[in-house]
Amino acid sequence: AADPGLAGARPREPLPLTIWSPAAGSGASGRRPWVLMMPGLGGNAQQLSWLAAALAGRGWPVVVLQHPGSDTQAVRAALEGHRRPPGAESLGRRLADVEAVLSAQAEGRLPVEGQGVVLAGHSLGGVTALLAAGVPPAAGLQARCNEAMQRLPLNNPSRLLQCELAEHPLPRTPPPLKDLRAVLLFNSFGSLLWPDGSLGELAVPMLMVGGSLDLVTPPVDEQLALFLPTRHPRSRLLVVDGGSHFSPVHIGDHKEVLLHLGKEFVGVDPLRVQRLLLALSLEFLNQIEPMRPAPPLRSEEHTS
Repeated sequence: AADPGLAGARPREPLPLTIWSPAAGSGASGRRPWVLMMPGLGGNAQQLSWLAAALAGRGWPVVVLQHPGSDTQAVRAALEGHRRPPGAESLGRRLADVEAVLSAQAEGRLPVEGQGVVLAGHSLGGVTALLAAGVPPAAGLQARCNEAMQRLPLNNPSRLLQCELAEHPLPRTPPPLKDLRAVLLFNSFGSLLWPDGSLGELAVPMLMVGGSLDLVTPPVDEQLALFLPTRHPRSRLLVVDGGSHFSPVHIGDHKEVLLHLGKEFVGVDPLRVQRLLLALSLEFLNQIEPMRPAPPLRSEEHTS
């Protein structure tokens, strides 16, 4: 794995990337897409390295993107009183980070090859993936938030974050990615952003994974409601019994605060859940069909 910084993603601020190349003898195929992975709010690339390394070991090129301003360092600075805690306002910057990485790969400035791309994300990283895929939020977010906030959503804290977006200009949604092959979401959310079937416009397969112990993005409200309108026959929704919101997050530093939380937050047997998440991800990725070459122009379509 390499850990370069992508120049030009933000003014005077390098964009940290971790690149996991397919291992020799892993059965990698040049026709496979590459995977762009985004951590959640306050997360970093290292927390998703277990999944990136495992996918690369089985032949999938992976890039893990860390978002300056809404990563672990930003949360630590907020806890020390040096800045405000990052929140929904960071979504626009995160989307710009993703667009910078996609452009760098397309222009050959990023040493990653693949036919198409899979966007993967945890929590807010999943929301970023959906926006980067070209699915705009439905109009009327403020009205939906006014109704949702009539009762404090103690059983769904993600709605507080979604309603923060109503106080900021929504980020510009890029046009749909032409080479997007699939979307892989862990503990994502967006019931107020994409209500009433608006995610049904997604034209590629989507794997959405939740956890039965997720107290941040409860699966019935935040995953099932988004998934039901999905039309692609290869899309799947899975809820892991005993999984929590933080099950996809691997904690290697014993000083990190998540280690001190109970099973209600970290789930039951996190390493076992992560092995299951890997198996589910591989099964989904292996079902992605190879890209078909564009048909040749008919003779009457040639121009001089």
